[in-house]
Amino acid sequence: MRPLARAVSALRRAPPRQPRPLLRPSPRSYATRPKTPVGEWYTSILPAMFPISLLASAVYTALLLAQLTLSHEQTMDEQAVRLAELEAEVDALHRARKPTA
Repeated sequence: MRPLARAVSALRRAPPRQPRPLLRPSPRSYATRPKTPVGEWYTSILPAMFPISLLASAVYTALLLAQLTLSHEQTMDEQAVRLAELEAEVDALHRARKPTA
C-alpha cells in the first residue's frame, strides 16, 4: 500500500472527534475581590463630582468674563478722559500759537 493510501485509510478508521467544550470565562479577579476604600471612593464620590466641577467651571468662566468686561470698560472710560484732556491741551496750544503767527 502506498503511503497516501495508508494515511487515508487511517483517517477513515479514526474515531470521530468530539466537539470541544466551550471555554467559560474565568471570573475576573477585580469582580470577586472586595473593594478597597479608594475604590469605594472612586465609585461613589467621583461620579457625583463631575456635574459640580462643570458647574463650578461655568460659574468661574462667567465671573472671569464679567470681570474682564468691567475692567475693559473702566480702562476705556479712563482713556476717554485722558483723550479729552489731551485734546483740550492741543486746542489750548493752537490758540496760544495763532496770535503770534
